[in-house]
Amino acid sequence: MKLLIVSDLHANPQGIRAIWEKEKDADAIYAAGDYSDYGPDPVAAIGWIRDHGVHAVYGNHDKRVIKTYREGSYHDVPKDRYSWVHYNCQIMGESDVAFLEGLPQHICFEADGIAYMIQHQYGPRYEIIESQYHFDKYWAENYIGPTRPGQERRMIFGHTHRQMIMQFANGLWLNPGSASYRRPDEPSKDAFYAVIENGVISLRHTPYDAAPLNAVVEQLKPVMWDAEYHVAHYFFGMTEADGPDDAWMEMAKAHFSKENHKPME
Repeated sequence: MKLLIVSDLHANPQGIRAIWEKEKDADAIYAAGDYSDYGPDPVAAIGWIRDHGVHAVYGNHDKRVIKTYREGSYHDVPKDRYSWVHYNCQIMGESDVAFLEGLPQHICFEADGIAYMIQHQYGPRYEIIESQYHFDKYWAENYIGPTRPGQERRMIFGHTHRQMIMQFANGLWLNPGSASYRRPDEPSKDAFYAVIENGVISLRHTPYDAAPLNAVVEQLKPVMWDAEYHVAHYFFGMTEADGPDDAWMEMAKAHFSKENHKPME
């Protein structure tokens, strides 16, 4: 059985489309959250998830979009506050928001005799499971369903955008990376994902065309808050050869240091 594992699309359908061109023979697709926010096309990204029957859980940015949409706090936002979450809410419809609202926090399933649990986030920020004790504890508290003695256990997380596998004596967890963009200290502009085929894990990535995304970013530059413009311009408008966007890095530090801009849990 071939499983395609993706996460953190962030309103970017281009990355997942490029991934699918390479992995169309997957038997099932699992997604670890964050289909909206910090990108220009949440409708197409969410639509792809819906149209392809993806087994999906919600992410913290999806919760942020839902909250903003339901509160109606995305109208008449001044430029020094206008963010991607506001733009996403303005172009999304009720069916898109209702879809996100219907997603579970985690999904438990079995494939090729292996027990899996998938969810978006471990810990309130960017923590990872670092010991067998914490793996066992989290599994006992969150896994739903029977497991056989000695059955292999795996957890899948997104959120950090860092593709990796952590192996323990009895179990492992993996992060497929972001199907949209990586952290600014990692220069690759590819879409990252994982494939699990007959139980064997393969971490993969592929380039994609970000030009349509950046075209929207540039159109919104006159009305977008500078820090929010730069985050998207860096990921969708610059190449690895351009190096880091120092202007955005400085603004981002100030942006996230403010109390009212702490990452949502």
